[in-house]
Amino acid sequence: MIWEYKIVFVGTETADEDEYETRLHDGVHLLNELGSEGWELVAYLPRQMASGFARYHVVLKRPKGGG
Repeated sequence: MIWEYKIVFVGTETADEDEYETRLHDGVHLLNELGSEGWELVAYLPRQMASGFARYHVVLKRPKGGG
């Protein structure tokens, strides 16, 4: 099987509780949307920035030609 891959930015760390909840639910919505297009989450990439905050990306895959 031949796979295609996608890396998607899903958020930046925040100390604000309300903003965190919003970002969390937005991320779940995005993953559900991508899942309905045939994408499967295969890796999670946190990256610590010089600012002290972290950025987050996910790696997804699906069969080539899917979705």
